[in-house]
Amino acid sequence: MSVTVIIVSYKSDSRIQKCLKNLGKKYKKIIIDTSKDMRLKTKVEKKFPKTKVILTSNNGYGAAMNYGVKKAKTKYVFMSTPDILLNNKTIKNLLSAAKKLNDNFAFLSPVTNTSKNKSFIEVENCKGYAIFVDRKKFQKFGGWDQNFFLFYEDHDLCMRYNEIKKKIYLIPNAKVKHVVGGFYKNDAINEIDICKNWHFMWSKFYFYKKYNGLIYAYIITFPFMIRSFIKTLFYFFTNKNRFKIYYARLSGLLNAYTNNKSWFRPFIKVN
Repeated sequence: MSVTVIIVSYKSDSRIQKCLKNLGKKYKKIIIDTSKDMRLKTKVEKKFPKTKVILTSNNGYGAAMNYGVKKAKTKYVFMSTPDILLNNKTIKNLLSAAKKLNDNFAFLSPVTNTSKNKSFIEVENCKGYAIFVDRKKFQKFGGWDQNFFLFYEDHDLCMRYNEIKKKIYLIPNAKVKHVVGGFYKNDAINEIDICKNWHFMWSKFYFYKKYNGLIYAYIITFPFMIRSFIKTLFYFFTNKNRFKIYYARLSGLLNAYTNNKSWFRPFIKVN
């Protein structure tokens, strides 16, 4: 087939199998697992045909996706996450849309809700958890910005395509279901939340600095720094878990202010 499905996975063994069942046996699948879960690799490759699990270091969503695109050989790739469930016509309809557009698009995105539109919907921005691209064109474009570890990488992708006047389309007859919640095991939830808060603030500053300049990035994020500082002090005495969250936000922003890379990683035992 002309499509490879690439899924980035981190501590998501509870979801990945359901996701793969929905994909069926038709398309090649590459799972980039950034938690280096050998048990997941053994289980998935044994159970699901045309599926390869690659274990890598945790360098972020964009870096993992870029690596998966590099490993794919098909004309198109569909990039997704374990919490996205496809119906049996999703990829077929994305392929059909690509042909109708004569490959003249930046990327195509399925929809998560019922739409009355039957024609393609041109948009400037959309979520990056499920996108369909021409592989070689995407690589030539530069792929995902790997400076982002988590958050705002899809905003960045859309902005870069907008700047070169390449069109992004929602495809109404390509449906997916976004399953929210219950993604991680209980022992990982707290560390994942801390990591998310750290990177949300780091990525916010980096994104605004990249597109609006350093001064604007300071102005737009300064209120968040003050709020995080006050709440860090307050929760230091009252709530240990909330303290960790707001300390992570403050730390992520201060690291962005001082031009440090997005280095923070969750402290979770590797299987």
